[in-house]
Amino acid sequence: MARLGLLETDTLYPSLIDDYGSYGKMFAAFFDALGGQLSYRHYQVQRGEWPQHPSECDAYLITGSKAGVYDPLPWISPLQDWIVDFHQRGAALIGICFGHQIIAHSLGGRAGKSIKGWGLGVLSCEQHFLVDHSELRLIHSHQDQVLALPPGAARLAGNTFCPNAAMAIDDNVLTFQGHPEFSATYLQRLLAQRKGRIASEVMEPALASLALATDHERVGGYLLNFIKQKKSL
Repeated sequence: MARLGLLETDTLYPSLIDDYGSYGKMFAAFFDALGGQLSYRHYQVQRGEWPQHPSECDAYLITGSKAGVYDPLPWISPLQDWIVDFHQRGAALIGICFGHQIIAHSLGGRAGKSIKGWGLGVLSCEQHFLVDHSELRLIHSHQDQVLALPPGAARLAGNTFCPNAAMAIDDNVLTFQGHPEFSATYLQRLLAQRKGRIASEVMEPALASLALATDHERVGGYLLNFIKQKKSL
């Protein structure tokens, strides 16, 4: 059974914890629902918990976060150093939303707040990795973006609003700006916490878009293949 290390980089709003637990637990439930047959180890990055050796897990996933790569938080710089170290040692790394941004930023790309504003709701991107599908639709919730890919990265998906919505580096890095683990209900409840901080002309279309189908299961299967291939090496 492949083992996935979940690097938790945020704490949910109190009203969401009882139902969802944490972003790491949301990923575990997401993969379990797909029949992933993974085991999990959770690392609380904000409390200084880190994998010490790549062999602790077959792959590592960095979750989303309210933080940005530029924030002066005590765990940001150590996380960047960890990414560089584990990448150099051949660890398999997955990043989602903030995880996507900080992996790109740490490995020589650039991430930051976008002048285009919020990316919210179900967004569609051109994609270059799902052979049976021309577009990628995932739930998004971000102001920051990967503004420049790191050296050696392949762009897997993007659109005019978010050009670098997914990337891969060789066979060891796979990252997405969108959230395959999010449900429409979760984003509705998350955005309720941000009412008044996001303009209605952004919020209302985002909520309406949640009626659209997404490719979360396709992306989940792609991530599971990535994880399990590392187990077989």
